[in-house]
Amino acid sequence: MQKHLLLSLFLCIGLILQGCSSQESIEQPAPLAKVSILNIQPQSIHFSENLPARVNAYRTAEIRPQVGGIIEKVLFTQGSEVQAGQALYKINSEIIQADVNSNKATLNKAEAEASRLKIQLKRYEQLLPSNAISQQEFSNTQTEYRQALADVAQMKALLTRQNLNLQYANVRAPISGRIGQSFVTEGALVSQADTHTLAVIQQIDKVYVDVKQSIDEYEHLQSALLNGELASNTQHNIQITNSHGIPYKVTAKMLFEDINVDPETGDVTIRIEVNNIGKKLLPGMYVRVNIHRASIPQALLIPAQAIQRNINGDPQVYVINQKGTAELHAIVLGQQHEQYYVVNQGLKSGDKVVIEGVERIQPNQPLNISLWKPAALNQGGNH
Repeated sequence: MQKHLLLSLFLCIGLILQGCSSQESIEQPAPLAKVSILNIQPQSIHFSENLPARVNAYRTAEIRPQVGGIIEKVLFTQGSEVQAGQALYKINSEIIQADVNSNKATLNKAEAEASRLKIQLKRYEQLLPSNAISQQEFSNTQTEYRQALADVAQMKALLTRQNLNLQYANVRAPISGRIGQSFVTEGALVSQADTHTLAVIQQIDKVYVDVKQSIDEYEHLQSALLNGELASNTQHNIQITNSHGIPYKVTAKMLFEDINVDPETGDVTIRIEVNNIGKKLLPGMYVRVNIHRASIPQALLIPAQAIQRNINGDPQVYVINQKGTAELHAIVLGQQHEQYYVVNQGLKSGDKVVIEGVERIQPNQPLNISLWKPAALNQGGNH
């Protein structure tokens, strides 16, 4: 009998404890879903275009002979820097020097004849009043003197030309820059009619970077500027990078946007002038150019990870309402800016957009809300 009473007592105590435990589990609230939000604030951003480009020398001079002859000496080191006026080639000038000497003798003879006729003309002028000579003889002497003066002028011009040819026998650099290989050696015969260059000099302390942009992209940018989606920048921020995106330490400015469209590629050309510090940019190199030709004065930015898509693929985001719960807002996206997108419609300043924890959200569910802290970029700081 006592055993039955003890067993019943133990069962009652167990049931009571089990009931208390069930009551506690019912009354304990479920933990709130954790989400992080971004408080949307308008900011000014630069619209960046990343375009392909080629490097061209600031100046290029093809060295050609102005007189013919045999190359006696090559006076420069291939691949070196040369200065404007520096002698590059010495052409044999013996024949030219002989022509100069001959022309000097001919000039002396012409000057002597002119001097003789001048003295004779003065004497005839004194005799003419007394009729010691005829008017015809005086006129003939006067004509001969004028002809002699013309011969002197002609010989002086010819001698000047021959002296220039003598100077041209030393082929000099027309510009300063880096000279490449020599396409001729000592002993080569050259002439003014040669189609091949002796060498090429390129000035690269400054270079041109010619950017190619498709006419479709160009028209899209102009349309965005026209309808107010973008605002034009008066100062273009330009960055030159290599094919891996690593920037060169150079300064650049835009010179012009060409009005001609290449009929073969459908591209327009944008020419940029670059101060090629260190001469790292070489003619013919392929580079990338980041150009900030436009800006968005009051942009609302959201990171790409906040964007959700409905079954139709339209973008939408979760926004925290006044009740502290999340609701979906349909949005219209604009330009991409780094890891962010510009929202053209669907959000306003001050909206709290859910960035992380979207998968935890349930309808009308209270949330544990904290501010989003981006790992790499800080919205409002690096844009």
